[in-house]
Amino acid sequence: MIESVLVPKDRLGVIKDEKTRKEVEDKLNVKITFDDNTVLLDGEGLEFYQAKNIIKAIGRGFSPPRAFRLFNDEEVLEIITLPFADKKNDRIKSRVIGTGGKMRGEIELKTKASVSVYGKTISIIGTYKQIKNAKEAIEMLINGAEHKTVYTFLSRL
Repeated sequence: MIESVLVPKDRLGVIKDEKTRKEVEDKLNVKITFDDNTVLLDGEGLEFYQAKNIIKAIGRGFSPPRAFRLFNDEEVLEIITLPFADKKNDRIKSRVIGTGGKMRGEIELKTKASVSVYGKTISIIGTYKQIKNAKEAIEMLINGAEHKTVYTFLSRL
């Protein structure tokens, strides 16, 4: 099966990196080729699906080591698309990241999920339970909850 994944041009170099590309190809028995800013994947089954999600994760701002959590069958990628106008999206992204990355760091620490804020998306890698908890904290921030309220929620996990 051949499928394409569109990747932002500024993230393409990370995927084209020989070490990153080779690790995905070797571990998951897929073939990765490129056509402009499109990544073409050729493979089969669960390994193909995992490779596709790793490419998507890197395209959404995760570093390769963080995206490689998806080699584990129990870890998945969740992408939240922000639906607002750019200025409101910027405010939401700032709230999720927090001053000096403190809020994002706290979400990652307490839920054990990895979080990336990139473009018009917030992406999460983890087990279903980790994603559920991280997504709940992120949705609280999107809906206007105070940081203190979210810290209290996270401290109960």
